[in-house]
Amino acid sequence: MRYRIPTPLDRDLLILSNGSEIVGSDFVAARRGNDGNPSDPLLRRAAAQVEAYFARELVRFDLPLALDGSEFCMLVWRAVATLSFGEFVSYSDVARAIGRPLSHRGVARAMSLTPLALFVPAHRVVGSDGRLRGAGPRSMRRRLVAFERGYA
Repeated sequence: MRYRIPTPLDRDLLILSNGSEIVGSDFVAARRGNDGNPSDPLLRRAAAQVEAYFARELVRFDLPLALDGSEFCMLVWRAVATLSFGEFVSYSDVARAIGRPLSHRGVARAMSLTPLALFVPAHRVVGSDGRLRGAGPRSMRRRLVAFERGYA
């Protein structure tokens, strides 16, 4: 099942569910309106949380996520999924948090492979100087950081 929800960032968020877990999400080209009310209860819950996020009323997403990747990626994604709205950490911070203090480059790679846009908030992992690394000027990561820092 799928549901597309408009966002204030000039993109829609497409959310995919298997009925028991969110199996995919990605930002896609915006279109007018949304898909109406989803019939899937999990998609309704996800949509409500996304709306609360963009209203700056949600601290952390609380949804069952289907993550599929290497053991290392899974550790990284689970750690990053616990970050709260506006909480930014460095690649090194994540590496230390998962017990692999020298693997900051691996963390960066895992963030580039994040399968669930927004729900695993890769945009909250930044360089040790607090700046966003590896994101183009019009990237969604950059837009999400600006949104959470109050610039958008």
